[in-house]
Amino acid sequence: MSNTADRMDLASEILALIERKREETGDAGLGSGIEHYILEMQVKEIERDIFENPGPIEPWLIRMRRGLA
Repeated sequence: MSNTADRMDLASEILALIERKREETGDAGLGSGIEHYILEMQVKEIERDIFENPGPIEPWLIRMRRGLA
């Protein structure tokens, strides 16, 4: 199993734990900062993997110019 898959599995387990604790405590905001961080890191990792090896989706990717934001 790849490191990416291992990290995604771990992130999934952490998010499930946060959700259980929210249900137990009734606090919908419990762990929201951690949840946001985990999701942001997962998206960045997936983006990085796609850019390193886009495979069959390469024709649909567009190049972004730096410094125009």
